[in-house]
Amino acid sequence: MPIRVFLADDHRLLVEGFRHALKDYDIDVVEVAYNLDGLISRYLEVKPDVLVIDVRFDRKSASETGLDVCEELLATHPDAKIIVFSQFDDQYIIEKAYKIGVLSFVLKDESIDVLNQAIRTVAEGNEFFSPKVAQLLARSSVKDRNPTKLLEEKELRAFLLTADGASLADVAETMDLSTKTVGHLLKSIKSKLDIETQADFTKLAIRFGLTTTELKTKK
Repeated sequence: MPIRVFLADDHRLLVEGFRHALKDYDIDVVEVAYNLDGLISRYLEVKPDVLVIDVRFDRKSASETGLDVCEELLATHPDAKIIVFSQFDDQYIIEKAYKIGVLSFVLKDESIDVLNQAIRTVAEGNEFFSPKVAQLLARSSVKDRNPTKLLEEKELRAFLLTADGASLADVAETMDLSTKTVGHLLKSIKSKLDIETQADFTKLAIRFGLTTTELKTKK
């Protein structure tokens, strides 16, 4: 039996394109909406297996977004199975969607196969993280971590020296290590913190108040 989907998006060509494409996956788009007017009432009437909804709609007179509708619907019908389908890869929007109870967030530049997987997973009541969204969340979680909690003792010292402007050779001399060893330490640090340049080191250190430079500026 086909999965019944309600698709809400203000781009008519996109809606029709996906409605047609999803038929090949035994997914039936039983209802569409091009704006947010009365969307919850229509959802309750149709009772689809899954609601696929965009975040932003072109409505000059309203500040309401797709996420606002999702939050309102889930407040009274927590069993609603929702996928947010958006072109915006904003970390805040993605995290908010999952926080309010949406089961999946799929970016519009991902393949129809990914949307199919999301719909099938969500129809079963499970969360689905698309490849791109999972990668974005993984990277953001790394960036949000404190280096003092993520790095080993030698890595942290090398990180702090580099953040304060020391060159690879300077770090090696200060720590009494070979430049090759320091190179390996820096490579590990960059991987763990998802940073690359010396400026990245400095910015992250300042964010957590870890550098001597930052301490001086506070005086």
